[in-house]
Amino acid sequence: MMNKNYYTTVSSILFFMVALLHLFRVFFAWEVTIGDYTLPVARSWVVFGVTLCLGAWGFLGSKGYTALSAILFALVAMLHLFRVLIADTIVVIDSVTVPLSASWTSFVISAALSVWGFVTYKVKTP
Repeated sequence: MMNKNYYTTVSSILFFMVALLHLFRVFFAWEVTIGDYTLPVARSWVVFGVTLCLGAWGFLGSKGYTALSAILFALVAMLHLFRVLIADTIVVIDSVTVPLSASWTSFVISAALSVWGFVTYKVKTP
């Protein structure tokens, strides 16, 4: 069975990467459109702050973090599955259309991280 530290380290690094991507979006003014809706750049500041805090919290390694991050990965997985099932949803990032295969990949990775997180949460550490 994998050590709790592996999950918290991997998930923390992923949250830091998401924070960095949102910071890039702000500084490079990347436009994100989902269907007919354009996401305001100001939302990236909020997501940057939240994911930066989640990444930092993960490195502190509390049991509450493990459960919360597993829930967040499950929500991300469901959002990507929804996009796959409603195949007419077009996502465009800075005039590049995101292929549906990216959502399949994100669904599989997010679902796996969620399961790993819940399993890690249930494991009692000595």
